[in-house]
Amino acid sequence: MDGKVALVPWADMLNHSCEVETYLNYDKSSQAVVFTTDRAYQSGEQVFISYGKKSNAELLLSYGFVPKEGTNLNDSVELPLSLKISDKCYKQKLKALKKHGLSASSQCYPIQISGWPLELMAYAYLTVSPPSMSKQFEEMAAMASNESIIRKDLRYPEIEEKALQFILDNCESSISKYSKFLKESGSMDLDITSQELQNRGVFLKQLAVDLCISEQKILHRAQYILKRRLRDMRSGELRA
Repeated sequence: MDGKVALVPWADMLNHSCEVETYLNYDKSSQAVVFTTDRAYQSGEQVFISYGKKSNAELLLSYGFVPKEGTNLNDSVELPLSLKISDKCYKQKLKALKKHGLSASSQCYPIQISGWPLELMAYAYLTVSPPSMSKQFEEMAAMASNESIIRKDLRYPEIEEKALQFILDNCESSISKYSKFLKESGSMDLDITSQELQNRGVFLKQLAVDLCISEQKILHRAQYILKRRLRDMRSGELRA
């Protein structure tokens, strides 16, 4: 709309579904906001739109709900990673990260059920790389920041096992924090439409528990994949 802002009455009444890929759009010819469905609906059936390809955490923070477990293929969990201060090359690696706009303290990367991004693997390579690989620090930092012009499958076989172990250690650290929160929260499996959740505090706690359960499952999936890959590498099946 050439930078103009407009209110769209009733647009916020449309609910989100992870199974549709249609959005509200501005149509210049009719000068109206339009919505075209991506499937047929029966008379009286609720029509859904997509609020975007967002994780459960983004949907909760922005819109106040968590999708049903297993329905959101775009769900992800942020995994925080950081350099080891005891690393002999800590300052050199830190300099490389800062050069490419990454945080000095820690960096978060999304993990999905389907896997993790190349940037996360690049950061892991940088973290575990020895002084003898100092010439590759710049390349690793560039890939970790997504600033590398050339997108390629970054692999360093000599340190891949250590990199995967580093990611696994961080996954398990996060899993333990989720487990602690869920244990302290007690058993909660309430219907968010029930009378029990008319209390706002209980309602919000249930949403937090639902979110943590979905994110912890993603971490458990990553943990399983990493353990299998490490087991195969250590048994010599992948090393060859």
